[in-house]
Amino acid sequence: MLWEQIKQIIQRITWVSPPAITGEWKRKVAQDAIESLSASKLAKSICSQFRTRLNSSHEAFAASLRQLEDGHSGRLERTEDLWLKVRKDHAPRLARLSLESRSLQDVLLHGKPKLGRELGRGQYGVVYLCDSWGGHFPCALKSVVPPDEKHWNDLALEFHYMRGLAPS
Repeated sequence: MLWEQIKQIIQRITWVSPPAITGEWKRKVAQDAIESLSASKLAKSICSQFRTRLNSSHEAFAASLRQLEDGHSGRLERTEDLWLKVRKDHAPRLARLSLESRSLQDVLLHGKPKLGRELGRGQYGVVYLCDSWGGHFPCALKSVVPPDEKHWNDLALEFHYMRGLAPS
């Protein structure tokens, strides 16, 4: 009896075949989906996706910056220390060599200057009047002897800027 009831129920059920997935069906489903979206829902969805991608890009950028900082922290300090060491140890010697070689070059080109009267005393030496030397009429000559190595830098800067002055 139970078996007969099951047969009757099965006979009453009408079997419907699933819809065929055709190009037309796909267009209809896409059109229905688009029509069901409102402009505000679409804008919210796009903004949400944009925000998510922007946040992930920002996190990747911040991680890259942290990695760079970790890799280069201390490098600037080491470079600064090296620069100060070079400035302290080598710059005075280079300045002295530069000034002495320029002085020797001037003596070889123009001869030894004939010093006139003393015009004054500077920070590192005495300034004399020269009637004529090296094509300059009249000129001043400074005889220098810096008190220690660190003053050679200052003297080299003074020499550099004084040579650049046009004769009046």
